Amino acid sequence: MSRSRMAAAALMIPVAAGAVAVLGAGAASAVEPYSGEGYVAVRFDENETRFISATNAGELLDLIPNEFWCVSLEEGSVFENEEYVTSATIDQLVDEAAARGGMISFTINDPAIWSKNISIIQQW
Repeated sequence: MSRSRMAAAALMIPVAAGAVAVLGAGAASAVEPYSGEGYVAVRFDENETRFISATNAGELLDLIPNEFWCVSLEEGSVFENEEYVTSATIDQLVDEAAARGGMISFTINDPAIWSKNISIIQQW
């Protein structure tokens, strides 16, 4: 993927966060940005995750080729398998988190430290 396409894909995460804040959660937004060694992230609370699921906003991130993202599945996920590989789309991961009353997080990772550019994290 070219740098310009990767930059555009990385911009989708804050754009989605802004859309949730404006369209769904409004002033009560609980979008939580955080960072760590080699990554920046945004965590959506349960209500925002349901909103992202209901509007199928996760489909925007499905445009990112699989080789650039990884997933941290919550224990008990229907997409879990022994090979640490999932055939689920990002939208399906969001839908599952929402259905279980959970949250979803997206990270943008430093490729010098992490093997994948983007991580999708389920929590419930």
